[in-house]
Order: sequence, then structure tokens, then C-alpha cells
Amino acid sequence: MRKIITLLLAALMLCQTGAAKAEYYVSAGVGYTHNTGSANRAGIRADIDDSMLYSLAAGYQLPMLDLVRLEAEYVHNHADLQAKIGNMNMDALMANGYVRIPVPLLLLEPYAGLGLGIMRLNQEMGMMYQGILGIEADIFTLPLVADVEYRYSQANRAVEHQGKTLKYYAHTLMLKLRWLF
Repeated sequence: MRKIITLLLAALMLCQTGAAKAEYYVSAGVGYTHNTGSANRAGIRADIDDSMLYSLAAGYQLPMLDLVRLEAEYVHNHADLQAKIGNMNMDALMANGYVRIPVPLLLLEPYAGLGLGIMRLNQEMGMMYQGILGIEADIFTLPLVADVEYRYSQANRAVEHQGKTLKYYAHTLMLKLRWLF
């Protein structure tokens, strides 16, 4: 029993000394998206062209868990459809959670994350989720962090709008900058 209490106290002290002041941040990102979804209109099937994805977010690094951060993110993607049957506009509000993976002796720190949110795909609403893998690096002498991320995003169902049925699946390689304050 004494060993358990000693270990718990030691773990608590390590959490206290390792926990930095809570950090708020804002971030902006741009990414290249390989859209693997499809669209159908009047029996014509069209793939969704690759496109750029843009992101703005505000987040908070938890003070007691230095490895965990939470953020609210706005994401925008606009892509043309092949076969000239229109385009796809996707806007989403996401709640993301990230966990840094501590790796000793590296200047680059890997992390993993999950996101869940609501999206508007060509004026129709739906749910969206995403899985995130990334690497972050502090930019010395500035309160900035650079992130390189891979994201897999998917809508929970096909969306119908103006006679088109859209299925949203996307693989994105993204570069983000986070400003800490």
C-alpha cells in the first residue's frame, strides 16, 4: 500500500512539473486533397477532382495533460466534378482532439487526432468525421508551431442536391501554422 501511494504521489508531482501553463492558439492551414468520393446525376457518374482544402481553428492545450489539445475548426473545400456535371462545395465545423506521442530526442513530435462535426455539402447538411496523423515542430524564437498532417475525412451518408448524389471521401496532406498565446 505504501508503494502504491508513493507511486501515485510521484506521478502527480511529475504531472505538476511537466505541465506547462495552459496555451491557447489559433491556426491556419492549407492542404492538397485527393477526393475519392463520387457524384451521380441522371445516371452519369463523375469523380470529384482533386482540390485545395483550407482550415481556420482556435484551440486550447490542456494544462494538466500537456500531450492533449482540443480545437474547434472551420474547413472549406471546393472541387469540380468530372464529366462537367457541376461542382462540390464542402464547409464543415469540426471538434478535433489531438494527442501528442512523446518520442525522446526528436525535434519533431508526432501526434494523432480525431474529429467529428457537421458539414454542409452543396447546401445539404450531414455529419463528417476525420482521422488525423501529423508531425509538429516548434519554430524557434517565435510563438509558432508548424504542423504537417495527413487527414482522412468522410461524410456519414450520401447527400442529394439538385438531382446530384454526392459521396464525400477525402485524403488530405496539410500544412498548418499555430500561433500560441
